[in-house]
Amino acid sequence: MEIDGYEIDDLFDSEDMESIELKIDFERLLKRLSPRDRRIAVLYAFGHTQAEIGAIVGITKGRVCQILADIKQSAEIRRVNYREENI
Repeated sequence: MEIDGYEIDDLFDSEDMESIELKIDFERLLKRLSPRDRRIAVLYAFGHTQAEIGAIVGITKGRVCQILADIKQSAEIRRVNYREENI
């Protein structure tokens, strides 16, 4: 999966099972996000600062921070729900 020239595979070790599972989880998360939020998540994952992301996307650093917090909370809730369903 590639977003804005960033290849998601570059974030993960294709020979490590845990890394492969994290990649799958990350790709699932990205698919649930709006295009703007997906772009923000990918830029952040590749090491851009919140200020840089804000400048690239055209929003404030504070809004980037809020969006990342919302993404993190959503991912944690889904992870807990998934684990409860599969116990």
